Amino acid sequence: MIGKPVRRLEDPRLISGRGRFIDDIHLPGELFLGVIRSPYPRARFRVNGKEVEVITQADLKTNPLPNFFFESAPKEYPLAIDEARYVGEPVALVVGRDRYEAEDLKEMVEVEYDPLPPVESAREALTGKILVHQELGTNLVYRDSFEYGQPPSSFKTVEKTFRVNRISPMPLETNGVIADYSPVDESLTVYANTQVPQVFRTALSIVFQIPRSRIRIIVPDSGGGFGGKIFLKPLVLATMASMVTGRPVKYIETRTEHVISAVQGPDREYQARIMYKDGEILGMEVDLLENFGAYMHTYQPLPILRQIYHLTGAYNVQYLKFNVNGVLTNMPPTGPYRGLGIPPAVLVLENLVSSVSRREKTTQWEIRKRNFIKSLPHTTITGAIYDSGDYEKSLEVLREALGDKGPGLTGMGVAFALEPGSSLAFQTLVVKKARTPYYEGVYIKMDSGGDITVSLSTNSMGTGHETSVAQVVSHVLGVPMDKIRVILGDTSGPPGTGFYGSRFSVVSISAVYKASIKLRERIRELVAQVLNVEVDKVEIRDGTVRVGNRSFPVEEVANLVYNRYHSPLDDMGIEATEVFNSPNVNVADEKRRVNFSSTYGVNAHGAIIEVDPNTGFIKIKKYVVVSDSGNLINPLIVDGQLMGGTAMGIGASLLEVIRYVSGVPQQINLADYWMPTALEVPRMEIRHLVSPSPFTPLGTKGVAEGGATVPYAVLVNALEDALGITLDRVEVPITPEFVLEQLERRAVKAI
Repeated sequence: MIGKPVRRLEDPRLISGRGRFIDDIHLPGELFLGVIRSPYPRARFRVNGKEVEVITQADLKTNPLPNFFFESAPKEYPLAIDEARYVGEPVALVVGRDRYEAEDLKEMVEVEYDPLPPVESAREALTGKILVHQELGTNLVYRDSFEYGQPPSSFKTVEKTFRVNRISPMPLETNGVIADYSPVDESLTVYANTQVPQVFRTALSIVFQIPRSRIRIIVPDSGGGFGGKIFLKPLVLATMASMVTGRPVKYIETRTEHVISAVQGPDREYQARIMYKDGEILGMEVDLLENFGAYMHTYQPLPILRQIYHLTGAYNVQYLKFNVNGVLTNMPPTGPYRGLGIPPAVLVLENLVSSVSRREKTTQWEIRKRNFIKSLPHTTITGAIYDSGDYEKSLEVLREALGDKGPGLTGMGVAFALEPGSSLAFQTLVVKKARTPYYEGVYIKMDSGGDITVSLSTNSMGTGHETSVAQVVSHVLGVPMDKIRVILGDTSGPPGTGFYGSRFSVVSISAVYKASIKLRERIRELVAQVLNVEVDKVEIRDGTVRVGNRSFPVEEVANLVYNRYHSPLDDMGIEATEVFNSPNVNVADEKRRVNFSSTYGVNAHGAIIEVDPNTGFIKIKKYVVVSDSGNLINPLIVDGQLMGGTAMGIGASLLEVIRYVSGVPQQINLADYWMPTALEVPRMEIRHLVSPSPFTPLGTKGVAEGGATVPYAVLVNALEDALGITLDRVEVPITPEFVLEQLERRAVKAI
């Protein structure tokens, strides 16, 4: 079944309206949570709870929200204490019998605000004139420098500034949670559409001092994540309300709440220069100013660290210097967004590479082919171990598929990126531990009727995981997929670390595969005992068990074993377990070199655009994706991930943005936050190459983030090609106003 375009098992349930999402779940006696949020970017406040019962931070003693990767992160409590630090920060909670009553109660709560001048930008934060957190004494909370290789002695440069603005993950379903705290046994059950149930189980234990063994998180169907569901705050707020009221509490984030106060994509400014000589790329020097917002998200500074190897990419670069200044401002925290910090880095590198091609009077194709790493596996100067792929062939396939750009104000842009799959090994650049969890566990069991149940604690976000798991089990055991049940997203199941970082097909699927093999061998052992033959006489192939001249379907093994096995099953029944760790990961060495991931998929994108000289709008006439994500479990699901990710990347490149003026967001919902529709997203042509990874049992790699990482660079490169210019400053999204400005400058130069 592996490699076949099987229809998704989930779809009949989901498209017929029989999915079970957070808002479809109702617990007896549940209340609905309303969150009172600051309308000011910075203000002292006082809550008046005389008319309405209000929950404030003073009503429940909690620890701050944890940051697992940076000990010096500023303290962030579930609710603000005395001072609000961004528009949308929660200052108090109310609970009602339903959503309508909760909204009415919010309006009845009096909050007195004393507005204060905010820190409005990262540049202003560096001055230190206003401090986001007085107790820190600075806004510069993370400063680091990475240097790999030896700087070249003789070279030319192209230098540019890159500005990447904030965006929102915008899943179809916003964050949702039901928290049910039981004071009787001090246990907590949480239904949440989080991407990391096991991780947040630990986080809730830390915040509320509840033993981890008494916390269970269940993830039902979920409508998208894209990093936005790696967000602890909703779980914490609902849990806090449940502990105070003694009742189950439901919270469903509104779209406005999602835009202004949930996870936002990176807010960055780069000063970068590429060093080259005679068409050979020698090195990169990059300075990054990162705007964290008012607090550091639970996973910061991982989005900064993960981009390091992308600043050298697929090229045989021998030098990289990367300096980081991370500051606090009076804006919401930034955090994981599809690609976890990678798309801006790809923009920096790939745009500079195309700029070098113009300086050297060669093509975008030739400059890349000349500088590609030629043979794999290959260890880069940063310590990344690239596993497999044919970079030159990927580029050739892309070139053939794109064709010519045609006449008029048209441009062709290409870009190349390697997609990391699975691990967070790079966290050892800041976490001083020998190893932190990268594993995923699987329980698999055949019941007395011959049906098979597979359990994982990781979950799906509409990504077809049920289908992929069933395909692998069916492939190994030969059992029809309709006899395989897949249970996902429950922390009472196997150990695991969640759904993020293009890791499912690398770690989770590998665990399923190995567990299925163990089950197959367990079946052989039990059949051998029942029939009193040697194990090597029992063969399982194509769903059939053969012992000499006898044969019967695998599904009948349960009946044979449970009914005829004449002694107790010694250790377990017809079941197996597997905990699979991310392969090929290591720990940062003394020179801060580390293998950033287990696998590295290939994403070569190209686009032909047409610029409207009257409006400045960019129309994508053709878009091609060449992907190498190793062996494919289900090509249909892979294509869906590539198309969805690329559509997100196009939206981020041309439309999506959250801008702030004096700390106030100018985009607060879908009325003013532009998202791509079917009119803006072109029909994509997808080509596949297959280079199996030598580091995974099935030769699989990650694929979920790759599509989103490349469009920034593709479309900026296409714009420069269309206008025949090399920009000194690049800002995304590319607005029509920016394009018109460049057209006007070009016209002035032509006079």
